[in-house]
Amino acid sequence: MQVQNDESAFDWIRLGRDETVSKDPGWAGNFVSHLIPPVFEAYAKVFHRIDAYYENIDKPLTPSEIAILKIPPCEELRSLVEGRRAKAQGSRIRWKEVAELLGIPFAPDISHEWYRKRLAEGCWPRFLRGPDDGLLESEECTELVSVLRPFTGSGECFFRFAEMPFIGTDKPLLFYGALEQLGEFIKSGAYQFSPEYWWPRSRNWCVCSDYDLTFTVVGGSRKLISALLTNDVLECLKVMPQTRVDSRAAIP
Repeated sequence: MQVQNDESAFDWIRLGRDETVSKDPGWAGNFVSHLIPPVFEAYAKVFHRIDAYYENIDKPLTPSEIAILKIPPCEELRSLVEGRRAKAQGSRIRWKEVAELLGIPFAPDISHEWYRKRLAEGCWPRFLRGPDDGLLESEECTELVSVLRPFTGSGECFFRFAEMPFIGTDKPLLFYGALEQLGEFIKSGAYQFSPEYWWPRSRNWCVCSDYDLTFTVVGGSRKLISALLTNDVLECLKVMPQTRVDSRAAIP
């Protein structure tokens, strides 16, 4: 991966996405078009991974401890996690599965906040881990790379890391290299998050993993988005430029 000191390659995204407005009384939300320029045929959300967490099942607190700490029973999540392990279904739990459990529409505007609104405080971290903000897990990243590869031409891409608000850094933000190098670069631990943006020189697709979001957004051709939506590893939903991405979107 080569450092790019000249950031002009990022201008098409910086200048092409819709301008984010302040959260004043008339604020209508943030949308896909605030993340990625609205120039693509189609868009998709790639949900970051959720896993079952067994610590509070295998090493439960005593009834008196639970009463003193006022810990809610969280029966829905407990049942989900216990049931999956009993059936040897693995630790990964899909967003859609949790949505169905809690009676939440698996709709394009869905965010992690929708789940929290249906659960007592503290239930989620007791039985589930993830999804991570701004970070694709290794398996997700590898699979996304494999889906993007046929649509990438030479395979050379730009990778741009985020400027974190209120956090200064002297690390370079923009890199150029082979698409297949990304996984190892992330594993190196040089940066806390995945690249915020990646795109090929042709600009025929764009990936955005915003550091505040528990999903990644991809824009590209209809064929590319169809490949994402039908992928067995990645969990995706089709979205539009006007789909909200902020956590304040109302549950339908």
